[in-house]
Order: sequence, then C-alpha cells, then structure tokens
Amino acid sequence: MTAQITTVARKEFEDAGRSKLLWSLIGLLVGIVVIGYTAIWYTADDATAAEVLGFLGFPLQTIVPIAALIAGYMAVVGERRSGSIKLLLGLPPNRTDVVFGKLLGRMAVVGTAVVLAFLVALVLGAAFFGSVPLADWVAFGAITLLFGVAFAGLAVGVSAGVSTRGKSMALVVGLYMLFVALWELVTAGPYYLLYDEGPPVEAETWYLVLEQFNPMSAYTTLSSNAIEGEVFPFTFQYGLEDFEASQLTPAERYAGDAPFYLQDWFGVVVLLFWLVVPVAVGYYRFRNTDL
Repeated sequence: MTAQITTVARKEFEDAGRSKLLWSLIGLLVGIVVIGYTAIWYTADDATAAEVLGFLGFPLQTIVPIAALIAGYMAVVGERRSGSIKLLLGLPPNRTDVVFGKLLGRMAVVGTAVVLAFLVALVLGAAFFGSVPLADWVAFGAITLLFGVAFAGLAVGVSAGVSTRGKSMALVVGLYMLFVALWELVTAGPYYLLYDEGPPVEAETWYLVLEQFNPMSAYTTLSSNAIEGEVFPFTFQYGLEDFEASQLTPAERYAGDAPFYLQDWFGVVVLLFWLVVPVAVGYYRFRNTDL
C-alpha cells in the first residue's frame, strides 16, 4: 500500500465525518440495536442475549447494505461530477491511489458504524440480559463487518466505473433490488423454463451455485452458523421454488457430500467476491477512461 493511498483514505474518512455521513450511519445502526434490544427486553421475559443476536440479523441485513451503498456510490463519480478529479490527479495521487484510497476510506466509514453498533449490543446485552456470548458476538460482528465492506466495495467499484451520478445510483439500486427482490426470478425462472418445474429441494448443481452467490443468502447462512437460532434472508419469494427448498442452504440441498463451493463457509468467498470483483472492474474502466 502506497503512502498516497493511505493519504486519500484518511481524507475520505475525515470528509465523511465532516459531512455527517459517518455519524448518520452510526446513528442508524446504533439506533436499530438500541430499539431492538429495548423492545425484546421489554416484551420477552425469557429471552437470552444469544437469542437477541439472532433477532438482530433481520434488521442488520436490511440496513447495512443500504448504508454501505449510500456511503460508496458517489466516492469516485462525485469527484468527476464536480470536476475536482482533475485537480486531485494533478497532485501526487494517481488513478490507482484515488480508487483504492477511496475504497479504504469508505470501508472504514462503514466498518466504524458496524463496530460501534456491536459495541452497543455488547453493553446492552450485558445490562439487559446479564451476560453476552462473546464467541457468538465476535463471530456475528465479523460476519456483519465483512458484509458491510463487501457492499461498500460494490458501491465504490460502480462509482469508479461510470461517468455520472445517475448511472451510479441506477446500478447500485438495481443490484440491491436484484439481490433482494429479483433473485428468485432470474434463477428459478430459467430453471422452470428448462425443466418445466420449479427448483426442488435437490436441484441441479448449477442452480445451487447461483443461489450460493447471493450476498444476502451468504450473510444469513454464515450468521446462522455463528449464533443461536437461524437468520433468514430478506429476499422476495414468488412461489417458483418449493417453499421447503427456499429455507435450506445449498449444502443441505445437495445429494451427498456437498463440494466445497456449496458448503456454508463458502459464503465468506462470496462476500469477498462482491468486494473484489466490482472494484477490479471499476478500477479497470476508470484507469482507461478519458477524463
């Protein structure tokens, strides 16, 4: 990592604090944790701190990606829109420094919000329920942090690869809707056309691979393995897939011993994929574009 990347990243983080973006994200995530813990403590007499972590899975998978996309979608294209990118590139930072410095800066913004939210969860868990399962808390926090920075990387990659704010917004909103609202249509729909039936529990391997690559499902599968209870993905269902099948992981739907790319731990690779690949594509386009 060059000194210029670090300089750009530090400036990004400081600018986020001055623009109130960081504090808005922190307030949003911390607010969700406070409301969730308080509501469960007030209404559920026999709930444990471990169970409350599971309850947080639904709001976190809804808010964290939205917050990360908002934090990152203007990272590079905003500089192009204002014309300041030419001034910035006239200084020591080059295009590589700009893209990866902004990536690190926006990841730090999202990461700070997630870490503070989980620190609040630790305090409230101890205060309301008497104890906190530290191993579950650390694992769930790390998974949520990876989930958040993956979406931040996705947004920065899009921002680097397009030339206007409108295109960046359209792409990040479109990708979010794909993951949440359209995934079953674009995966189970072709399956139905090919086999004249919706995907059963033991579906074809290619379909299970596609299911594995939804970051929402990857996050909930990893979270369900890290904490007590089960975290279900926040995705729309249209009835093309058998309901029982939609509640199972790809590994559980594979007949026999699942290959490594269908096992639950592969969700880490999926989240890293959505962090690395969009940034690589966006960087390539930004490096070769005429500013």
